[in-house]
Amino acid sequence: MNTIKPLDHIANTKAYVPGGKLQGATGPVAMLASNENPFGPSPRAVEAIRNAAAEGLQIYPDPDYGALRAAIAMAKGIADPARVVTSAGSDEIIHLLTQCYAGPGDEVLFTEHAFSMYEVSTRAHGATAVKAPETDMKAGVNAILGGVSPRTKILFLANPNNPTGTMLSVEELKALQDALPPHVLFVVDGAYSEYLGPEYEAALRDLVDRRDTTVMMRTFSKIYGLAAARLGWAYMPRPIADTFQRIRGPFNVNALAVAAGIASVGDDAFLAMSREHNTLWRAKMTEALNAMGLPTPESHANFVVPEFGSAARAAEANQFLKDADILVRAIGGYGLPTKLRITVGSAEDNTRVLDALQAFTAKR
Repeated sequence: MNTIKPLDHIANTKAYVPGGKLQGATGPVAMLASNENPFGPSPRAVEAIRNAAAEGLQIYPDPDYGALRAAIAMAKGIADPARVVTSAGSDEIIHLLTQCYAGPGDEVLFTEHAFSMYEVSTRAHGATAVKAPETDMKAGVNAILGGVSPRTKILFLANPNNPTGTMLSVEELKALQDALPPHVLFVVDGAYSEYLGPEYEAALRDLVDRRDTTVMMRTFSKIYGLAAARLGWAYMPRPIADTFQRIRGPFNVNALAVAAGIASVGDDAFLAMSREHNTLWRAKMTEALNAMGLPTPESHANFVVPEFGSAARAAEANQFLKDADILVRAIGGYGLPTKLRITVGSAEDNTRVLDALQAFTAKR
């Protein structure tokens, strides 16, 4: 009999559950579950992928990823590309930072309704997950600081947060940063920061420069429309970047993703178009959902989170939308069973989901 067993902390780790696909659809599906860009990637990225494939996939990519790191640094106003690291999606950054700095006996802190990969990675490395309470789905500086202990090694904070869409102001981030003890690595997850514009992006970059215990991580999966390419990056103090580079895989980012990232990171026109569309439709959807009697707070990301009053009604609405070939995200796994997360999609898909929910609420 096979007696090979995983380590206890691995056996007790629950897998991340992605948005998935809609089975049994009878027509075009409105994919509004995974916060993808409805425009897809920049045309420059598509062309770059074609060119990279034509040049040959038998050659390993540059293990230093110098061209990609330089392109990111230039586009984001970073003076030292050596402080930029690249990854196979931002999930890999979460895992590698946890592997570097937290293990059995240590604590990793995040907020009550935080991105679930923080907890997956914490448990997978044998550390203890600590959750700071939120108020009205929003993190608070005092609540977070109340969760810090001598055993806290990492604080992960998504800003804006997924799946709530709420965020701390830049001044609140600075106050939190200043109050954290020096033994805590402060990791700010800016996956949705491009939806707030260059000024906020620059503020996150400057946050890293204020303290040598702060990391900013980012992704190409959201506004850049490269979710399938699995590409992420982070800006770090030099010693932390050196530690990260020591343990990452030598070819952790594939050549097609590299080419797409270089081409898209500087396409300001595409980013502006995507951001403007999101800002317009996020406001329209929030207003329409509130008018239907589905309370929907302000979101700062590319999704909205309406309230259905009970878990049963949220589940019924979710099934009603599936029956209409519309896929949104149930977020009971995040402790929010009475809500659904709805991505801001194309104008057509946004209209479809609003019309369907209008019919659902009228039916009820």
